Amino acid sequence: MQQWPRRRRWVACEVVSPVPSGRQGVRFVSRGVFPGAASCPRCGGAHTARERCPLDATALPSPLPSVVAGSRRRSILRTIAAWAGGSISTAVLVVCLTVAGVYISELTQASTDAVSALAVVLVSIGVGAVLGMGLMYAAARVYAKVVFALLSVLFLTAGFLMVVFAPVARQMNTPELAEYTAFNTLLFFGALTLVAGLVLGASCVRWALRPHALRRIGSWSRMLAAIYGVVQGMSGVLMIFALFALVDRSARAGEQSIAAQAISVAVIAALSLVPGVVLTFHSISAMMGEGSGEFRPPIALRWLAGWSLVLLAGGLAMAHDPPAAWPMPVLHVLAAALPGVVMVALVARGTPLRGQPVRGLTWRQVTLAAGISMSLGVALAVYVETVGDLGAVVLTLVHHGAFEDEVWQPIQHSKDILTRNEQFAANFIAAAIMAPLVEEFAKGLGVRFMLRRYNTRGQAMVLGAAAGAAFGFVEAMLYGLAGVQDEAGRWWLFMLLRGGSTSLHVFNTSLVALAWWYWSFGKRPRLGWLLFGGAVLMHAMWNGLLVTLTSRIFGLETLSQHVVEVVAYVMVSGVAVALVGALPVIARRLRDPLPPPVDGTPLAGMSPWL
Repeated sequence: MQQWPRRRRWVACEVVSPVPSGRQGVRFVSRGVFPGAASCPRCGGAHTARERCPLDATALPSPLPSVVAGSRRRSILRTIAAWAGGSISTAVLVVCLTVAGVYISELTQASTDAVSALAVVLVSIGVGAVLGMGLMYAAARVYAKVVFALLSVLFLTAGFLMVVFAPVARQMNTPELAEYTAFNTLLFFGALTLVAGLVLGASCVRWALRPHALRRIGSWSRMLAAIYGVVQGMSGVLMIFALFALVDRSARAGEQSIAAQAISVAVIAALSLVPGVVLTFHSISAMMGEGSGEFRPPIALRWLAGWSLVLLAGGLAMAHDPPAAWPMPVLHVLAAALPGVVMVALVARGTPLRGQPVRGLTWRQVTLAAGISMSLGVALAVYVETVGDLGAVVLTLVHHGAFEDEVWQPIQHSKDILTRNEQFAANFIAAAIMAPLVEEFAKGLGVRFMLRRYNTRGQAMVLGAAAGAAFGFVEAMLYGLAGVQDEAGRWWLFMLLRGGSTSLHVFNTSLVALAWWYWSFGKRPRLGWLLFGGAVLMHAMWNGLLVTLTSRIFGLETLSQHVVEVVAYVMVSGVAVALVGALPVIARRLRDPLPPPVDGTPLAGMSPWL
């Protein structure tokens, strides 16, 4: 509500109050008075600012034209100054970071004056912090927070790589490299950059989750999401046309690998088209002020039957010699998507049948949670896991003593250099330690941006299930494609197992969504951290067991490949059945009690305008 001067005890004002309802964006607007006295001076009655005054026909006096013109001029000048300050500070920050990076690399060389280079680095950092980040924050705070978020990712990446490559510099024996100086320099500045990235990232995430920040960045996020969605959608459409051309050309040529090629093009098209359509539609409709209908969850048993038919049809098509290519793109996408739909329906209804669905969510909230998970969550997870894999391989090669004269040559031939146990260690660090932390945070981040204070635990769990199903959809398409390229006849088995893996993503992201709810709105942050830690631990155990089986260590090398596959199938099937059975049980326990009927209560007799 607008704050008015104290000398105006009663001032007519307009109150806009959001009310949780079945359609997003529905707002009730009422005319009222600022409650500064015991009664309204116009009607003589006592009512709050959210209640309509019976005699409310008087509007606020319009300001003078000169006042309006002056405020507009000040607003325009303030906007120009903010953009000018943001542009100048951005240029200063880029130059200072570039100079600091160049001279940090110069510190590793034996021919460099270390004192002068260190002075240049410190001066660049100071100028960048004051004239770059400080000026940017003072001129345009929203723009500065966005830049700081990107800067935190850059700092975390650069700091991690410097810390990882510090022992590489210590191990190398070249005359141009100052070994001990390079080691100390990379370790010191790497740790400093990591701390700066963590502080910046934590402050930006904390700021972005506040209600006023969500309102301020809402218009920008909608516009950027619409642009990104259009680009993604156009690329997906182009891939569909490329799919038609590939099927037609390969069918005429009689190629036997047409099915795998068609599936690969369909996967790329779906990865671009699905999040592109979701982000474009909802971003543009939100900018136009359009609401969204209430989310009506499907019935799980029907979609489970549909998934079974898809697996049967795809298995028969891939059993042909050569495999039938024309239905496989659609069947592959459906086989990857339907398990997630079934599990979201189980969470939303609490039963495989109709049940009592969760109310109060909109299609926009659910689909945006899934679309953000497919786009931002997958991109963030792939980026961080790629950097983490590189770090794990480099540290393992350092332990092996592989770096003497070259840096990139040992990394490119790491499979030939490392032993089986060392490869297992690198894979375990990347898959069972880094991947669970990154993926669970990335999948649940979009859910947090969809949550509001009036959302319940059951609604948060549905949003988390949708985000996890979208992430599992991406993984199922990619891993299923990799399996088809090896053994096309076992397509149905690969997609069946990927459905089991999707159950892990749906369950864990539901826990992460509940963790966000308890941490942000439930006033129980310890329970939130416990739920997030449980999701990460379950993901880590799942990945660790699979890495152990595929690496064939700890005596597993004595078992045949068939026995190892049977053990993996049994493990995946057992865990998937347990998780799918637990989803509706937990969802029912988290349901809020239904409100009592209005009939027969004092609320039923109140005036309609209330």
